Formats: sequence, structure tokens, C-alpha cells
Amino acid sequence: MNPITLLRSGATNLRKMLFLAAITRLQPPREEQPNELLAQAHAALGHLGLTIIAVVIVVLTFWKS
Repeated sequence: MNPITLLRSGATNLRKMLFLAAITRLQPPREEQPNELLAQAHAALGHLGLTIIAVVIVVLTFWKS
């Protein structure tokens, strides 16, 4: 695998991540949660989701190369 191919695949992954970040920016902010425990659960679920997405992107990148 040559350096050009590595740069191209890295740029593709960067575009995918920027696209996902743009989608999250376009969503309207949620209303404040009156229940603190519920708000913490939603934050934990969001972090778990982002972690799963990141792991899938990394695995697919290594699998393709």
C-alpha cells in the first residue's frame, strides 16, 4: 500500500466523521431534563453510541486495507 492510498483512505474517513459531526450540529438542542438521573443515562447512552460508531469505523478501515 503506497502513501497516496493511505492519505486517500484517511481523507475519506475524515469526511465521514465530519459528516456525522455536522448532522449532530443540525439537530435542535433538547429541552433540559428535570430528572438528573435520566439526563446522566442519556449522556451515557450517547457516549456509548459514539464509541460504537468509532470502533466500527476503525474496524472497517483496517478490514478494507
